Amino acid sequence: MTRNSILKKVARAIERHGLFSPGDTVIVAVSGGADSVALLDMLASLERLRLKLVVVHLNHGLRGAESDGDADFTAGLALHYGLPLESGTADVREIARLGGLSLEDAGRKARYQWFDAVAEKHRARRIALGHHADDQAETFLLRLLRGAGTTGLGGMRPLSADRYARPLLGVSRVQILDYLHKRG
Repeated sequence: MTRNSILKKVARAIERHGLFSPGDTVIVAVSGGADSVALLDMLASLERLRLKLVVVHLNHGLRGAESDGDADFTAGLALHYGLPLESGTADVREIARLGGLSLEDAGRKARYQWFDAVAEKHRARRIALGHHADDQAETFLLRLLRGAGTTGLGGMRPLSADRYARPLLGVSRVQILDYLHKRG
């Protein structure tokens, strides 16, 4: 898939689901992983939308120097694109302990609280997340294995809580990696 074809696919998803309007301020959740890096590059490349992007990163502190490296990498990306960066830290282990949560659930809770706070600060209408087609399939299977009924089996929505936008749900992980490889 060429760069232009994947950008057109993402642009169509944005339009079809009303994820962003021209000139919107959008918080872009960037972990430093492939999915979120591709999301940032794609949104920055969709120039006709004139989105005002704000890069947001939350360091969970779970992987020591590797977590710090992700934060530094994300800061470098924001600088490369000339975008503002909101970077924070959270003690996810403590959040999990105090709330009786798994590390995964505690991390998700901390991230969404951070994203919401940054969105309020920047008066952003949307928060863009890098979930893709493979995440969608995984979500469905996990819900099935947990015994969800027919109403609970749906996957992630392109737009949830009128705030969280997932423009990459129609793009596979392989397509994302190919896109990044071609972008260098």
